[in-house]
Amino acid sequence: MGADAEPGLITVGYSHLFPGVVVRADRMADEFDVVFSDGVRTEAGILRDDDGSAALDVVGYATAAGTMLPGRIWPITSVEDTGSEVNIELGPFVR
Repeated sequence: MGADAEPGLITVGYSHLFPGVVVRADRMADEFDVVFSDGVRTEAGILRDDDGSAALDVVGYATAAGTMLPGRIWPITSVEDTGSEVNIELGPFVR
């Protein structure tokens, strides 16, 4: 991330990620601050392959209930620009 670039913001309606979840981003960016429904925050970045596919690389975190969740890479299965935000659907994690 460049010195002038601000990370985007992803809002998750749950305390964790799972296959098929749709998260809301304020915009597309290379890096994001991620906020879960329980108030916990972590960071994530977009990984892109030469074939055009992309994944969300999420840093490990602990839920507010204390459950430790490891860092994982979640394939992005769809992106929908709604005008005011971007909906990003995630597939099954690969790591």
